[in-house]
This record gives sequence, C-alpha cells and structure tokens, in this order.
Amino acid sequence: MENEKEIISLIVYVSVLIVILIVFVVSFFLAYQRRKTQLLIEKAEERQKFEQELAKAQTEIQEQTFKNISWELHDNIGQLLSVAKMQLNMLKTDVPDEQKKSFEEASNVLGQGLKELRQLSHALNTDFVSNIGLQESLENEINRFKRLNFLRIEYDVEGIPYDINKKDEIIIFRIFQECFSNVVKYSKASLLTIIVKYLSHELYVNATDNGIGFDIEAEKKGTGLLNMRKRAELIGANFSIKTGKNEGVSVTLKYPTKPTKNEKV
Repeated sequence: MENEKEIISLIVYVSVLIVILIVFVVSFFLAYQRRKTQLLIEKAEERQKFEQELAKAQTEIQEQTFKNISWELHDNIGQLLSVAKMQLNMLKTDVPDEQKKSFEEASNVLGQGLKELRQLSHALNTDFVSNIGLQESLENEINRFKRLNFLRIEYDVEGIPYDINKKDEIIIFRIFQECFSNVVKYSKASLLTIIVKYLSHELYVNATDNGIGFDIEAEKKGTGLLNMRKRAELIGANFSIKTGKNEGVSVTLKYPTKPTKNEKV
C-alpha cells in the first residue's frame, strides 16, 4: 500500500514537474517570438524611416536642382534671347519690304520661344509654385502643353478650392508635372483628361489619357513610377496607376485633408 502511494506521489511529482517544464518552455518560446517580432517591427520601422528620409533628401535635392535650372533659364538663356529680340527689333527698319514678312515671323517665333522659356522657368522654380499655389501651377502647366499643341486637353475642377500644406502642394504638382510630360513623350495620346476635386475629406486629382498605355508589371521598377510613388508616400497620399497595352493610362492621387471653412461639404 505504501509502495503504491509512493509511486502515485512520484507520478504526480513528475507530472507536475513536466507541466512546469512545458509551461516554462512555452513561455520562453512565446517571449522569444514576441521579442523577435518586436525586433522585426523595429527594423521595418527603421528601414521605412530611413527610406522616407532618403526620399525626402532626394526630393529636396531635386527641388534645388530644378530651382538652379530655373535661375539659369531665366537669368542667362532668357536674357540672351531678350537681347537677341531687342537687336532684331532695332534692325527692323533696315529690312527690305519683301523680307519684312519673314522678319516679322522670325521675331514672333523668337518672342514666343522667350515666353515659353519663362513659363518653363516658373514651372521649375519651387518658390514660384509655392507662391501661386497648386491649382494655378497645374493650370499654367496645362496651358503650356496646350500651346505646344501635342494633344487635346480637357480640364475640370469640382468643389471650392482650399489651401493645403505648401510643401505638399509642390510635391503633388511635381507628380503631375512628370505625369503630363510622360503623356506627351510616350503615350501617343490624342486626349488628356484632368480632373481636380476638392472634397471634404481629400483632394482628388486624376489624369487619364487615351494613348497606347504600357505593361505596368514590366515598368514597376522604372525610375518615373518609383519617383512618383515615393513622392506620394512622403505626403501620406494614396497613389495609383491603371493601365495596360492599348488601354491608356489613368493616374490618381488622393491626398487626405481636413475640412476648412471654404470647403463645400
């Protein structure tokens, strides 16, 4: 009888010991997994922060480069063209009558070129874009492409315009400036439709062309797409592209906003 009790006691003791050991192992494993998960999360957050800082630095460098190019266009090339136009005008009285028409055409072309150069200089200058705001900057760029007469552009604004962060305005403008440029260079489109919606919860901007489109999977790592996506991520905007071969391209940006007194809710 005593032997049976001892055996039962031993079994109970060993069982309790095994349970304690299992609980310890499980607890240790769970703690290890939690720590491992936490480290992975911290590593991912650090990587994301690093990528954001890198993207921010790249954006700042690009903006400074644009500003330098703008100054060069305005102060150097612009001045040279202005002088050339003045010299042409001074020679006007010496031009024979039969050549005056050609002279006038050449002078007008030079004047138009000077005007386009100034518009391009303004579009590249961060300070100028910041001063006039997103909507006017977009409209200036749209009008510039209209004058080039590469394709038909339809532009529509819905809602009452409101102000957003100036730095974010510049980034949104740069995204669509690159988008418009890509349409002209690659799309072979005859129509570009641009819609801006000032909504109570977001600023919605869409640009859609009827061009040849492209294989988005093949172009996912392209510099242009990555550049636009990174810029959108910097300002917390949702950025998407819908396209396919011979299906045109639709670029959409949704920038979350807070209601202001000027908004139509």
